[in-house]
Amino acid sequence: MTLKTWFILLPCVLVGVVLTLANMVPVQFSLDPFSSSRPALAFTVPLIVVIMGAFLAGLLAGGLGAWVGQGGHRKGERQAKRELKRVQKQQGAANSNSAVEAGTALALAGETAPALTNQTANASRNGG
Repeated sequence: MTLKTWFILLPCVLVGVVLTLANMVPVQFSLDPFSSSRPALAFTVPLIVVIMGAFLAGLLAGGLGAWVGQGGHRKGERQAKRELKRVQKQQGAANSNSAVEAGTALALAGETAPALTNQTANASRNGG
């Protein structure tokens, strides 16, 4: 870990430890919004559990919201990768076709080059 990470991580851990030690008092956590005097579903838990639970719920909700919000970007990236592969495949096929054409041209040039050389030699021998 770098020094910068320690300067950020250490204070966060210290704040978390201090919060935990300061909030160990048991509280009643109710999930019944209609009856505060006699809730149907209630738990007695340390206050830090309620605080950390709310923090984790917010963290998960924010992460899920960011993930859903980035869905369009991820879809666009997948489409761009597919398009790139398709273009590379077409380019590879075009390169192999041009290599075949170049080989054919070289083969044809190889056949006609000696004939041209012979014609030039014959012309020079015949004085022309």
